[in-house]
Amino acid sequence: MKLAYCPTDVRRVAFYLPELVKLDDLFTISYYLARDSGNILADPNEQGWVCSSHVVVLHRGHVLDPASGTRTDALTHHLNNCHTKRIFRVVPVNHPRGL
Repeated sequence: MKLAYCPTDVRRVAFYLPELVKLDDLFTISYYLARDSGNILADPNEQGWVCSSHVVVLHRGHVLDPASGTRTDALTHHLNNCHTKRIFRVVPVNHPRGL
């Protein structure tokens, strides 16, 4: 298996999640933890820090969080209120769009 990048922008994950759940597949979703979009688009501080982000696995209709070990219904998970960083779909190794 390998990852295929899904084109997205920084909108809240809630704009993408219903469609991803409908696809009934395996994805990784990374999202910004900052609630204020101004923090996401701000210039980095002296150490290069902008804001925190987190990555989870979406498998069918559930979010699997490797950091907490939890499994949550995707449409009620708090990531819906967060801004999208990146989304990847897990595809077979011979898939033409894989990285």
